[in-house]
Amino acid sequence: MADPRAALPETVALLGGGVIGGGWAARFLLNGVDVRLHDPDPDAGRKVGEVVENGRRAMRRLTHAPLPGEGRLVLCASAEEAAAGAALIVESAPEREQLKRELFARVEAPLRTTPSSPRPHPG
Repeated sequence: MADPRAALPETVALLGGGVIGGGWAARFLLNGVDVRLHDPDPDAGRKVGEVVENGRRAMRRLTHAPLPGEGRLVLCASAEEAAAGAALIVESAPEREQLKRELFARVEAPLRTTPSSPRPHPG
């Protein structure tokens, strides 16, 4: 049987680290995927770290199987920095249309010059 993690991207950009973005971060990190996170909240790293720790505890209780090596979390100063080199971009910003449009515009502009680049995925 093939390893299901083989289909996972190496690096994911997360635009937003709140409840939903933090959950995505934990899911990816605990499955060995590197995460590049952009969130303007100065406490985003701490908050996402708490969600990841909760995920670790839950995984240890749910399975006795060995867990994969964790991915690496990188906090990025901008959406563009987070998206650079990511195989998948997940947007999890607050439900404010103008904010989402601005985030998409910021990460899509550089992608237009690279035909094989990912497209943002609303989270």
